Amino acid sequence: MKDSQQYILFKSIELRHSPWLGMIEDPNRLEDGTHRSFVIEFNPNYDRLLMLIHFKYLYILQLELYYRYNSSRKNTIKKKYSQRKMRLHFDTTLELLTYLSSKNYKVDWLEIRFKNGWAIKYQMDSEFITNNTKERDQLLGKFITISGQGPIDISALEINQTNTLRTSGAIVEKSIF
Repeated sequence: MKDSQQYILFKSIELRHSPWLGMIEDPNRLEDGTHRSFVIEFNPNYDRLLMLIHFKYLYILQLELYYRYNSSRKNTIKKKYSQRKMRLHFDTTLELLTYLSSKNYKVDWLEIRFKNGWAIKYQMDSEFITNNTKERDQLLGKFITISGQGPIDISALEINQTNTLRTSGAIVEKSIF
């Protein structure tokens, strides 16, 4: 029986190194010996921003968001809108989500740095940065539970290797080719 990937929330997970968040002026400096971030590739059928509701209690230190207006689906000719940068300031993630839900925006790129040291970056995939490995494992476990995937052994995942999730709960290392 063929495994249908259309019902899975996350297509793949990758554990990574990440830079110090306290050193905003030098984002390329790596913290030695820790692996405190992970990258999730969402299923294209789902909106990536839906996971932000789980961070609604966190206070925003820095926000960078690029968006464009969504064209109406009823129009036969779709107008192309230019990309814009969000200039408003929000104190919490809940305020940001409340604002975005009242607008007809498509978020192209988003980077949020929280006051507790965490960060989220949405581009083609979504990167979550935490303060340490324990917080990373707890957050990743929470996301796996939300997706209905069932518990996985996070310590068995290798750093910088993309792992594909299956509907059966199995994890398969994605080949390079």
